[in-house]
Amino acid sequence: MLHWGGMVCVVVGWVGLCVRMAMPREWEGPWWQPAALIGAGAAAAAGAEAVERRILRFKRFHAYRELLEDPAPHPAEPGADSSVFRLLSPLHSPVPFRDRDDELALLRRWCEDDTDPHPIMLLAGDRGVGRSRLALELVRALGDAWTAGRLLRSPGQLFPALRDRARPALVVVDDADLRSDVDSHLHSLVRADVVPLLLKFGTRPHGTTPVRLLFVVRHAERFRAVVGQELEYSRGDPDVLRLLADAPVLNLAPPVLDRAALAERHAEALAAFTAALADAAGTERADGTEAAHAGSSPGTAPVRPERAPLRTPLDLHAQALVTALTGEPVSAAPRRFEEVAGVLFERERRRWRRSAASFTGPGVPALPRLPDHPGLPERVMLALLSTGHREYVTASHTLERLPEFAGLEEERIRSAAHAWVTWALALHGGTHPATRMAEPWIGPETFTHWLLTTRLRAEPELFDRLWTGLNARRSEHLTGVLCRACEDFPAAGEILQRYVANHPLAHGYDAVRGARVLARPERVDPWIAEGLRKPEPGSSLALSAPVSRDLYNLARQALPEVVPRSHAVLVRAYQRTRRAEEMQERQRRRELRRRGRGSHP
Repeated sequence: MLHWGGMVCVVVGWVGLCVRMAMPREWEGPWWQPAALIGAGAAAAAGAEAVERRILRFKRFHAYRELLEDPAPHPAEPGADSSVFRLLSPLHSPVPFRDRDDELALLRRWCEDDTDPHPIMLLAGDRGVGRSRLALELVRALGDAWTAGRLLRSPGQLFPALRDRARPALVVVDDADLRSDVDSHLHSLVRADVVPLLLKFGTRPHGTTPVRLLFVVRHAERFRAVVGQELEYSRGDPDVLRLLADAPVLNLAPPVLDRAALAERHAEALAAFTAALADAAGTERADGTEAAHAGSSPGTAPVRPERAPLRTPLDLHAQALVTALTGEPVSAAPRRFEEVAGVLFERERRRWRRSAASFTGPGVPALPRLPDHPGLPERVMLALLSTGHREYVTASHTLERLPEFAGLEEERIRSAAHAWVTWALALHGGTHPATRMAEPWIGPETFTHWLLTTRLRAEPELFDRLWTGLNARRSEHLTGVLCRACEDFPAAGEILQRYVANHPLAHGYDAVRGARVLARPERVDPWIAEGLRKPEPGSSLALSAPVSRDLYNLARQALPEVVPRSHAVLVRAYQRTRRAEEMQERQRRRELRRRGRGSHP
């Protein structure tokens, strides 16, 4: 407005000046009036330009927030019915940071040492040992003197934004080998995020502010091999390949705690979760009654058989969270993971049902009545987990294939499915703002894998309906989820086997590629091999068909040192198809020769 107002003043002033010069008898006013209009307009236009430059500079200065996560924890919206899994995420955990002071000091020295020639580091460890929390604490410890955060989305404009900040920067790529919290299928992070990030890192101008890259992975060497192959395929800079090959590795193991230290950590976590739940909406027990005080007398604790000790901080925190939710006395032995996951998911299901019963949205069709479809919120949860929850249209098409929508008119199916997806996204605050990208969708990946394993094994028909609604891109995502679930819970192997057996070439290709970045591919290999060995009747493009070229490409992906059983199955299938094709070729040549002899007199 200032710019256009100034331009109007300039135009009016010049018009008045021209009239004053052309018709002096008509306008005998003083000269300073049009001159003042011209001067005021020019000053306004210059001021508008200065303000615009200032705004543009401000936007460029803060553009990194769209690409890097703000390490400050964002409080839940007032009155929001937040998921308890939010408390298990590194960003929102109320439990104090403990037991990793030496590793944090080592990472700070790596960041702040200007003489360190390694701008890339790999932070490796099993799921739940505290890798993401350690990286987050490093971001917070660096303070305002640094531009630091977790990568949220594709790094196209990341380095220009960091250059405009003129501060040293730390970019954390969390779960770089698996990464399920970003809208990506199995390998799109490595191919679409990690590789471009490294390529742009290698081509940035010299003399710019220093940038450190911290990749959080489960298996450092496997991740290094896969990214190296993708870089070579992309014809990346050899210097970047050397940087990745020489990158130091910090391996995290679960902290070794004696019985007294374990009890202290559990009590600390229990107090933190109890305080956090007291400030949140809906603190009732998992069975619907009010939670009792967590510090009840331990004398009434039920006698439980001795079980394996807690392995990771995630196990410890999940146990403490369930104790705070249920209000039960602390048991003498840790609960089974299935029991812990069951309590947390029961609370999440009740949260989804409450929201479904009261959801209204402008222009959104009314949701089906919950009494008629009591299990539908949970099936929507499964559909969104299987598709990648930010794929709105694909999730809607998947929900159309659920039994609840069978037999309805096409338009009603679409409207109802879109209404359910809109409701589910609204339940989690939407997905567009960058601050929401890091919010836990259902929960930590271990609990997600457990839910998928138990529910999809319990309802095989539901799994068939879910995966048939996916496109090729989402099918690759689902393959990655199943591979990781099988790595955590062997019972998921049956689902992975059925999935591979239904489409051996396509799903088998995704599965063997997924195994290359897993920390424990030996847990996945037998199920992939069984699915490749025994395709489902009527499966498309079975391995017995003469498609040696496709089989050869698939066998090249199945590295014998990673998936030896699957590799052996593929090699045998390739040999069979080659023999079949050679036999067909010989028969074709004999037929041609026979026809040639028959044509001569």
